[in-house]
Amino acid sequence: MKFNAGKPALMHAINAVQKAVSPRSPLPVLTGILFEVTGNRLYLTGSDTELTIQCNIEVETETEGAIVLPIRYISDLVRSLPDIPIQFNSIPGSTSVIITYGTSQVSIHGYEPEQYPRLPSINRGTGIQVPQDELKEMLRQVLFAVSNDETRPVFTGVLMQVDGKQFRLVATDTYRLAMKNYQLEEEIEQPVRAIIPGKTLGEVARLTGNTEEKISIILEENHAFFSTADLKIASRLIAGQYPPYEQVIPREFVTRTRVTTREIMDATERASLLARDGYPVVKFTLQENSCVVSVQTQAGWIREEISGLVEGEPLEIWFNARYMSESLRALNSDELCLELTGPLSAAVLRPAGDDSYLSLLLPAKPPKD
Repeated sequence: MKFNAGKPALMHAINAVQKAVSPRSPLPVLTGILFEVTGNRLYLTGSDTELTIQCNIEVETETEGAIVLPIRYISDLVRSLPDIPIQFNSIPGSTSVIITYGTSQVSIHGYEPEQYPRLPSINRGTGIQVPQDELKEMLRQVLFAVSNDETRPVFTGVLMQVDGKQFRLVATDTYRLAMKNYQLEEEIEQPVRAIIPGKTLGEVARLTGNTEEKISIILEENHAFFSTADLKIASRLIAGQYPPYEQVIPREFVTRTRVTTREIMDATERASLLARDGYPVVKFTLQENSCVVSVQTQAGWIREEISGLVEGEPLEIWFNARYMSESLRALNSDELCLELTGPLSAAVLRPAGDDSYLSLLLPAKPPKD
């Protein structure tokens, strides 16, 4: 294997795939990145066997071939090199590569490429296409609600549903829930449900661009595939049955309010500064034409009144301040609608005038005196 590449393109490809590599894997070969040259393309692949990311860039190829180089060294090395052409030349009969930059050289020992996992093959499945900027925003609006509790694997993933022209993402950690709908251009014949790891979709969100160019999504029985012209991501699905989330979304409300998102978010974050350590809860009081955000603790008290349209019964309810702030940031709307069924029931937050998105937030218990 022998090729020449520019530093910016090489660094871009390494950055794209390295999050799929586990530097502490018990299998040494999995602590590296697969470099594979075919034609005038260099394919870089990172994998932990559950998640695989491949990025390809254009290079000047002298000899095709492949090698696995340890992420621990190759990433930092390329980052530190001057912005000049870089040559990679694998040593025949060994697993080492000589990297030449200007008049300088460095040698790195790697691993046999045959042992490295490749992208799973796509047999058949449900395929859709979504603009990258739309998918990126959808993921931003739901990923905050994914659970980190590995003892409940289903909640560490995002439910992806495709039915007809409706494309839906749902995430919940049982304390909050986020749901986003998107209308596809083409109708899908066979409905599909898949639970995709939150880690995978976090990487999809990181690597997709703010562009209208489409990303292809294929859902198979055991894998999900995401691909653009120069990027491919494959992930195992999470086995299990996603809970019947539709049943927990309230349909009737006793109190509704419409307020400015920025005002209530700023008030919540200021109130949280005085909230009790370890139990950051904030009280929301909905009354005629206003929403009052308040906290009273040993550290002091704060009360902020936000004007808004309130319909229905006056109501007091407590929320985890961090959960509320994350829900508000996800709305992407100047105004929000907060809908309540009672002080002990889940609240629904929606962007004003937009029915494609909602988040649900369970109330917290008032702090003990």
